[in-house]
Amino acid sequence: MTPELSPEFPGGSTPPEHSPADRRDIESHSRQALEAAGVGTWIWDISLNSLIWDDMTHALFGVKPGEFTVRRENMERLIHPDDCDRVRAEVALSARTGADFASEYRVIWPRDGSVHFLRSRGKVFREGARVRLTGACWDITERKTMEEELARERFLLRTLMAHMPDKIYFKDTASRFVRVSGAMLTWFGAHDAAEVMGKTDFDFFAEEHARKAFEDEQRIIHSGEPLLNHEEKEVWPDGSETWVSTSKLPLRDSGGRIIGTFGLSRDITERRRAEAQLAKYAEELRRKNQELEEDLGMARELQNALLPRRYPCFPRDAAPTQSALHFSHFLNASASVSGDFFDILQLSDNTAGIFICDVMGHGMRAALVAAIVRALVEELKGIGDTPGEFLQALNRKLSAILKQTDIPMFASASYVVADIERGEFRYANAGHPHPLCVRHDGNVTRTTPLNHCKRGPVLGMFENAEYGTYRQSLSVHDIVLSFTDGLYEVEGADGELYDERSLMSAIDRRANLAGGELCREVLTEIQQFSASKQFSDDVCLVSVEVERLTA
Repeated sequence: MTPELSPEFPGGSTPPEHSPADRRDIESHSRQALEAAGVGTWIWDISLNSLIWDDMTHALFGVKPGEFTVRRENMERLIHPDDCDRVRAEVALSARTGADFASEYRVIWPRDGSVHFLRSRGKVFREGARVRLTGACWDITERKTMEEELARERFLLRTLMAHMPDKIYFKDTASRFVRVSGAMLTWFGAHDAAEVMGKTDFDFFAEEHARKAFEDEQRIIHSGEPLLNHEEKEVWPDGSETWVSTSKLPLRDSGGRIIGTFGLSRDITERRRAEAQLAKYAEELRRKNQELEEDLGMARELQNALLPRRYPCFPRDAAPTQSALHFSHFLNASASVSGDFFDILQLSDNTAGIFICDVMGHGMRAALVAAIVRALVEELKGIGDTPGEFLQALNRKLSAILKQTDIPMFASASYVVADIERGEFRYANAGHPHPLCVRHDGNVTRTTPLNHCKRGPVLGMFENAEYGTYRQSLSVHDIVLSFTDGLYEVEGADGELYDERSLMSAIDRRANLAGGELCREVLTEIQQFSASKQFSDDVCLVSVEVERLTA
C-alpha cells in the first residue's frame, strides 16, 4: 500500500519560515543570476509615470544610472521611432486589460547610435486606481540578426527555386524528392509540390533511366563523391527523349553526416540536337570535301597531262642529246591546281614556240581558264610563227569566251619563237614579265631582257588589242628564260622582297652553267631566301638553250 505523502519534512517536522536575512540572501542571488544572464528588471508605475530600472536595464538601453532620468518620455526617446508607437499601444493594452505585456523592439544607444534589439515581458498589478507594470528585458540582437540572416537566406533560396530555369532538387537517402524547384515541377508536369514530394524518379521516368539515376545517387551517398556535369539521356514513359547536364552532390547535415543528395539538371536537349545536326553537316561536308579533293586530284592529273611530257627535238628525227634546242622547266602550284602553265610548240624542224601564261588568281577557277588558253594555243598553232599575230588571235578568242561570264578574268602571257635557221628570236608580250636572255660574248656573259619588247595588254580584257612582233639575234649557247611573277615576288624572313634585280643577279652568277642546271640552282637560292622555304604563289619557269644553228 502506497504511503500517503506527508506535507511535513523528514522526521515529521514542518518547514521553517525564512528569516528576513534569508529572503535578502535569496533576492541577492536572484539579482546576481539575472545579471549573469543579462536580464534587466524594471517597474513602471503607469499611474504616476515613473520608472524604476536596475543597472542591467540601464546598460541594455545604453545609458548610465544617475545620468538618465527614468521617465516614460525619456525612455520612448531611446526606442527606435519605427517601433515606439507600437510599444506604447502594447503597454496601454496591458494596462487596460490586465493582460501580460510582451514585446520586441529596437533601442538606439545615445553614445554611438548603435541599434540593439530588446525583448521585454511584464505583469500588471492593480492597487485600487494605481496600475504598475513589473517586468524584465534582455538583449536579443544576436538572435534577431541570425533570424534576419536566416530569413534572407530563405528568401534567396525561395527566389532561386522559384525562378531558376535549371531544375534543382533535394532527395533523402532513399532518393525520394524532399524539395524541388519551380522548373522541376513544370518539367514533371506538376502544379503543386505535393504531387512530387516523397516520390522518386521511378514515378516519372522509364525504368532504365530511373534505375541509372538511383544507382548514381546511392553511390554518392555511400562514397561522398559528387557527380559533376554528367550528360545523360532522359527517357520518359511515353518514349520521348530529352537530354540534361546533371551535377549531383551529397547533402550533409550540420554534423557532416550525409542525409541525402541534391542536384541541378540543365536541359541541353536543343544543344544535343544542334550538335547532332552539326555532326551530320560535318559528315556531309567531310564527304563533299573528300569528293572535291578527289575531283581536284583528277584535275591536277589532267592538268599535268596537258603539259609537255617529252620535249620536242630539232630536227624531229634527232636524238634528244643531239637536238639543236634543249629545254627544261619547273612548275609549282600553290593550290591543288595551277593558273600558270606553259607549252612548247614544234612549228618546224628549225623553229620552236615557247608559250608561258599566268592566269589571274589561284585554284580551280584559274586552272579552268588556263585549260581554255591551252586549248586555244593548240588551235592557233598554225600561225605560231609570228608571235604578235598569234597573241592577237589568242586574245580575241579568249575575250569572246570570258565575256560570257560575269566574273572578270584575264591572263598575262609571253610567247617566244626560237628560229635556229634564221638565227633570231621573235617574241611578243601580253602584260607578262620580260623573258631574260643569257648570252656569251667572248669572255663576257650578260643577262638582259629581250630587247625592244613592249608589253601589250593582258589577254582577255580588250578584244581588239594589238600586239607587235619583236626580234633579236640568236647565238649558239644563248639561254632564254621565260617565267611567271611568282618566281621573284618572294618575301624573305626579314620582310625583304626577292625582286627582278635579285633574279638577274642570281642568273649572272650561274651564267656558265647549262640551262637545266642553271634553273635548278636559281630555284634553290630563291627557296632558301623565302621565309617559308617554299614558293607561296604559282610559279612557272621554262628555259630554252641553243646548242647549234642550221645553215
